[in-house]
Order: sequence, then C-alpha cells, then structure tokens
Amino acid sequence: MAIKDGYTLVVLGAGVMGTAVTAAVTESNMKPFPKRVILCSKSANSHERLKKQFQQDYVEVVTDVDRKKAAIKEADVVLLGCKPFHFESVHEEVRDSLAHNPLVISLLAGVTIDNLSIFSDKIARVMTNTPAQFGAGMATVALSESASEYRQFVVDFASCVGAAQEIPEKNMDAATALVGSGPAMCLLMMEALYDGGVRMGLTHDVARTAAAKVMEGTAKMALETGEHPAVLKSKVCTPGGTTIGGLLKLEDAGVRGAIARAVEEAAIISASFAKK
Repeated sequence: MAIKDGYTLVVLGAGVMGTAVTAAVTESNMKPFPKRVILCSKSANSHERLKKQFQQDYVEVVTDVDRKKAAIKEADVVLLGCKPFHFESVHEEVRDSLAHNPLVISLLAGVTIDNLSIFSDKIARVMTNTPAQFGAGMATVALSESASEYRQFVVDFASCVGAAQEIPEKNMDAATALVGSGPAMCLLMMEALYDGGVRMGLTHDVARTAAAKVMEGTAKMALETGEHPAVLKSKVCTPGGTTIGGLLKLEDAGVRGAIARAVEEAAIISASFAKK
C-alpha cells in the first residue's frame, strides 16, 4: 500500500536526530506530506522544548504512555529516533500497537533490519547527520524486502535533509561512520583552522567565520565540479607556495591516515551495536 498525502507520522524518540529529520520534513515541500505529526517524548522538559520548536497546528507532542500507544495504532509511518541500545525497551512499550504493520524508518546507528523486524517487516534504515536540521544533511537508505515498494517515498523522505542515496545494508556501518560521525570530524578540523588563524593574529570572529566558510565553499566546489578531492587540492598548490608547505606539515603528522582510520574505527563501533 502506498503512502498517500495526509498520512500520519509518529516519531518515537524525539531527540537530536529525530527532531532534526522531523524539522526537515515539516519545512519541506515533499509529496506526499503528512497531515499529522506526533512527537513522542519522555519528560516535561523535552515536551516544552518540542512545543516551542514545532508550532504547526498539525504537530502534537505526547508524553503519556497510553497516548503514545494510541498514536502508534494510527501511524502510517513510524520514525524511530531513540538511542540504539533502547530500541528493544521502546518496542516492549508499544508492541501491542503495531499489529497494522506500519512502515518503520529507523535512524538508529548499528541496529540492523533483522534487529528491527520486531517492529514490522517494512523497515527502512536511514543514516543521516546533524546538518539535516539546516537542510544541508546527507542520508543513506537501506530497505527490507517488504519495504521495497516504499523505496521512492523513503528516498524522498530522507532527501528532505539535503541529499539521499540508497545503499546495500552491508554498507550502513561505513555510512554511519562517514555520514553520521563525519560532521564531528569536520568540526574538529574547523576548530583547528580557527585556532591556527587566531594563533597568527586573526580576531576570533574573523577566524571562526573564515574557517566555516572555507569548509562550506570547499564542499560546494567538490559537489558542483564532481572532481576528485586530490585534483581540486592540486589546483590550490602553487609550486613553492604557502599551501604545499602547509600540506606537507599535515602529511608529516599523519593527518590523512588519522582521519581515514577514524572513519574505520567509527564503522567498527557501529557494527558492534548489533551484537549487543
């Protein structure tokens, strides 16, 4: 059965990523568009935060367990955004409301389609990142066999964050590392550029803005040209110039290998979540 305009979306786990994706969807022009969005939260503090963030009249925030169960029974799509190690306890709380076998879109790192089959046989794993809340995110999508009929809907849904691509599930741990953890690695690099600018006399405001815009502009250049980063990098290096000198310092410190190994380690940790 296709997801139609006016569907009901229930968000189980309206934390950082759950709210980031919900914000991307509610601020988009995607079709089909939800008629009701129900955000399930646990505390009064998060309830107030969500009410302030989502002021659309079709968005509801619930904390009561019975109301959560009622919402799940009405859901056409369930967006699962809890912590990976909480998914079984979340399922236990709402299991009696899942008889209608809704489409479940999971944002959980490392939790496999097989793990998630306790919710439904229609499972879509989506890995995205925090820039999603600004429409500048990236998402990867893997589908269970029973969810394949929803492929276009899920890709369009995930694309609300910025961009989305479908990949085999076996590659989701690598995507978790690169897509999900990548922003933190970029921010570490941005912080280092910022510190270097301040060390050499730039004011904090100038250094912060310059570091951010350098990374933003470089990413846009790579996306729009489609050229390999190494090719674009070589175009910045004047023989005997400042850039090649700085790059050799980074190579001396093993920065390239350290970043690649950081992605590798994050992928290994992601894969371990499914074994716990």
